[in-house]
Amino acid sequence: MRNHAVTLILVGLSAAVGAVVSAPTAAHAQSGMAAGAGTIASYQNLMATAAAQIRAGNYDAGGAYARQAFAIARTNRQKVDAARLVASAHFHAGRYTRAEVWLRKAFNAAPDAQNQAVLRQEFAQVRRENPLRLRFGASVAPNDNVNNGSSSDTITIWNLPFVLSADARALSGTEAAANIDLSYRLSQSQEQATHLGVVLYGRTYELSRAAKAAAPGAKGSDYAFAMAEVSLTHDRRFEGFPGVTSFKAVAGQFWYGGAPYIRYGRAQASQGFDLSANTSASLSFGYESQQNLTTGGTRSAISSAGIGVNHRMANSDTIGVNILLSGTRSQDPTARNTATKAQISYGFGKLLLGTRLALTLSGEKRDYGFSVYDPAGRHDLTWTAGADMVFVNATFFGFSPSLSLEMSQTNSNVSLYDRQSTAVRLGIQSTF
Repeated sequence: MRNHAVTLILVGLSAAVGAVVSAPTAAHAQSGMAAGAGTIASYQNLMATAAAQIRAGNYDAGGAYARQAFAIARTNRQKVDAARLVASAHFHAGRYTRAEVWLRKAFNAAPDAQNQAVLRQEFAQVRRENPLRLRFGASVAPNDNVNNGSSSDTITIWNLPFVLSADARALSGTEAAANIDLSYRLSQSQEQATHLGVVLYGRTYELSRAAKAAAPGAKGSDYAFAMAEVSLTHDRRFEGFPGVTSFKAVAGQFWYGGAPYIRYGRAQASQGFDLSANTSASLSFGYESQQNLTTGGTRSAISSAGIGVNHRMANSDTIGVNILLSGTRSQDPTARNTATKAQISYGFGKLLLGTRLALTLSGEKRDYGFSVYDPAGRHDLTWTAGADMVFVNATFFGFSPSLSLEMSQTNSNVSLYDRQSTAVRLGIQSTF
């Protein structure tokens, strides 16, 4: 695999360097007596020297010469060739993440879609070799229910009406969120791969003027949420099995309003099924232990089982269906529940007006056997619809702006838990 990646990158680079060294263009020839001729010659000499140093195994020197060539490059084509040569030096030296950075620089200067396609392919090859994978994102969103408050002004408890305080009702504001997802490959072979992962996520809010006026004692940071978790994943393809078998162990913690909230540990196992070239399925089981740090360490245990099917159609669109069953046992009787969730997702294979579009729709039924508000317990039904758009024609270093819309509504027999929210998130996302 590594040799294939080396060949893929160097074949293109050799052709590029050869074209640069062989002869200047007509435009360059016309200006050969001008001051720019020295720059052109210097660029060609630097590129030829860089390529020679890399072929000789002097990767640091080769990369240095290629960086100098990039610094004086006068055209996008020259920047692309120089950046690819720097990436090649880093790749040979085993500095895969730096190679990815320079391929992103090359992508940013690529003059057309054909060059971008080549760079995407090279980037994918380097990523396969890189044991470290780092993904990150950020978003800003208006949200009409930042505190997950009730959509009702009054509720009925034991047949008696109550007026909710302002901070118990839905408050509007602006959400700012960021996430980092790091994965490091500990080992890999034809049959298995083991990864160590770290996920960090945080979001906070700024209340709107209307929310501040309605609830002057509330602050957006009161509803801030953060998560940190570490995981170990082992994927293995057993002989005779229909797909990849995965095992995952997770430990993490939530914070709410800046204070520790829930500490958890989770174990998961899943089995993939390669049903055909275009259809796959999975079966998963999980067990999670939680400790609520705000209630003196109340413990809960969540058991889950899920099944999913994904299919790629002839027009390259993809459709997926997932069903998840879960049950929660807890020392807190109000937290005990069973839930069934079904989700359907649809991704368009072709761009729509330069946009990659994916749609989701889910429904969840959650039943609590005991509620202090109703002798019949609590029964919630939640519908969520979402659309995610990535504007791939507007890229910067391989990152594109993204826009997501999510609408959610919860209907409960306990009106305190009726919820309705809409959020529109503007963020950034890697396109390869």
